[in-house]
Amino acid sequence: MIDLASPETADLRQRLADALRDNNPANPLTEKHLAAVLADTAGNPGRMIRPQLVWLGAVRNGLTPDEADQLASAIEYYHAASLLLDDLPCMDNATVRRGRACAHRTHGEASAILAALSLINRANALAQLAFATQPGAVRIRALAGLDCCLGPAGLTGGQARDLRFAESTRSAREVSAIALGKTGALLWLSICLPTLPAEPNPVEWRMLKALSVYWGLAYQAVDDLRDVMCGTAQTGKTANRDGTLHRPNLAHALGQPAAQRRFARLLRQAQGALARLQRENGKWDYLAAFHHTVFAGLAPEANRAASHLAA
Repeated sequence: MIDLASPETADLRQRLADALRDNNPANPLTEKHLAAVLADTAGNPGRMIRPQLVWLGAVRNGLTPDEADQLASAIEYYHAASLLLDDLPCMDNATVRRGRACAHRTHGEASAILAALSLINRANALAQLAFATQPGAVRIRALAGLDCCLGPAGLTGGQARDLRFAESTRSAREVSAIALGKTGALLWLSICLPTLPAEPNPVEWRMLKALSVYWGLAYQAVDDLRDVMCGTAQTGKTANRDGTLHRPNLAHALGQPAAQRRFARLLRQAQGALARLQRENGKWDYLAAFHHTVFAGLAPEANRAASHLAA
């Protein structure tokens, strides 16, 4: 099994950080405020969970390391663009992201929007380059996956429902549907898209898709608990926005004990999908390693959040 705490993984994180900077769409003639947002975004990628997941999956399933760099950068650029837009005054009106002032507060809203468009444009190019040597059928499936996950059926649709949550039933079902459209869609791209060159069998494909659902909902559940109980300094982003803006939050919809139980059940379901994958093929061990060190590692945090809310 891959050890995500090993020196080799630290080297991978550095490789990916370099790739994100090298693929920055700015050039020497780029307007200075736009260039600054792009440089700040590419140079402050957070924990890089998704890029690592993409890179390992891409290399394990037939892409070259350079192609894996391109695909990992593309997925992270899509994610980064969504955060730039999410923080705008017309969306969440956030002030802090990843421990720094939000881009629109430092360089203006127009520069933040243009930077998001620039990142999406570069991500589209990088994703196509990553699959350029693959058969036509694989390229078509990759483009279809991107279209579904990033459009109204995925990320943008989830964000639209997020903004109108106060007008909905505010049910736990609606909270989960929004989480699947936002967090779940990006995890589908991180888990499933890199596997396309290897053409997973039907059982593997079904379990990969299920895993993206379980992880997406579990990660969002912890994020919801953090929004309620943690401050800006702890999370690195503006806190308590869900309650202030009447946005979807599982702890608000279900109450903290039920939200905690939902999180634990999602982890068990993810473990079941991982076990089935590894029975099919041992190459999926990198996903089990991620579950152990990243997603299952969120359990103590969920417990702390629940204890805080119960106090």
